[in-house]
Amino acid sequence: MMYKLVVLALVSAAVVSAYDVVQDEEGQEFYLVPLHRQRRQTNIGISKENPGVRITAGHKGTVFDNGNHRVDGGAFASKQFRPSGPATVGGQLGYSHVPSGSNLNVGAQHTQRFGTDLSASGRGNLWRQGNSRLDAVGSYNRHYGGLGGTRRPNYYGGLQFNHRF
Repeated sequence: MMYKLVVLALVSAAVVSAYDVVQDEEGQEFYLVPLHRQRRQTNIGISKENPGVRITAGHKGTVFDNGNHRVDGGAFASKQFRPSGPATVGGQLGYSHVPSGSNLNVGAQHTQRFGTDLSASGRGNLWRQGNSRLDAVGSYNRHYGGLGGTRRPNYYGGLQFNHRF
């Protein structure tokens, strides 16, 4: 399920993006992708916890941004030492349609011996006029495996109306 959402988000971003197509002398077609610097950030942190020390490394950044469509992603790894604890790894991917304010976010986090948490959330703009807007919103979370076993999914969906005064 989560894999299908990630693939759908990536394919959607590629389809709606405007690329120029050029052809060489042999008839081969190439997509011209605009090259410009994207925001990226790498963090490494060491924190003292009771007991022990935790080291965390993460990287996040903008994968694609053409002004109307934006894809952001990130990943992290974390490990506790003294006493040694389980390693945790995770990542997320987010798509935003900038003009409408619609978005889709998916993520996963796995901790050794404690299982994997998957999540997906989204907001789709249905109507906007002046300072008012109506959005469809939804979220899905589920824990798989680990000591407590696989749990039931937690999800919701609904409509959200906003008006700025």
